[in-house]
Amino acid sequence: MLKIAICDDVKSICAELEKILIKIGQTTNQEIEIDVFYSGEELCNYISNNNYYDLIFLDIELSIMNGVEVGKKIREVMPDVSIQIVYISAKESYAMQLFKIRPLDFIIKPITYEKISDVMNVVLKLMQKNNKFFNYKIGFETYKVNIKDILYFESNYRKVNIITKTGINSFYENLDSVFEKVKQFNFLNIHKSYLVNYDYVIKFEYDKLTMFNNKILPISQSKRKEIREIQMKLIRDESGS
Repeated sequence: MLKIAICDDVKSICAELEKILIKIGQTTNQEIEIDVFYSGEELCNYISNNNYYDLIFLDIELSIMNGVEVGKKIREVMPDVSIQIVYISAKESYAMQLFKIRPLDFIIKPITYEKISDVMNVVLKLMQKNNKFFNYKIGFETYKVNIKDILYFESNYRKVNIITKTGINSFYENLDSVFEKVKQFNFLNIHKSYLVNYDYVIKFEYDKLTMFNNKILPISQSKRKEIREIQMKLIRDESGS
């Protein structure tokens, strides 16, 4: 499932883009879910309530809150860098303003099937590359969840709760063995009861951190120095320094 948002205050453009995306989904046999927003405020409010998209087509020349402001807000609220933003504009003069927002692409109006198809080809390739799964068992049945959808793991007596963007599931396993499976994906072992996905940490403090769903989790005293060092290394890796 590819979740896509379209945000443009011109309804005819939204309708045309939605039509193109549906056709591309049918052609590529890709299941697509599309939401349409006619203002930046509406999109930001929706995302602020912990709603998620894989891809956002965002008009720059929006009234009140323009597309640049919306993009900055999205990057503040949604720390997961895998969320892709494609800007749509009638002008070409926004390159420097968009640099920190890290858009996937910039499409000049009018939109065409070919332009959108090129973008979607890139998005689908990125999705295939990022499709790494965590497997777990409930009874005799095996389940899998995409790593990029996991916020954190929580130890609950003999069970482990897996908290994702869409809900919570529980399975029997040792948290240490779970960590061995996910540490390569930048999960942090912050406490004997918690493993967190670094991509969804929105605030680090000395003895605690805040997750994307506003859950505050403790960092145990024995882990604080280690977590700080890992955090700084990941920041350096992100900046390329």
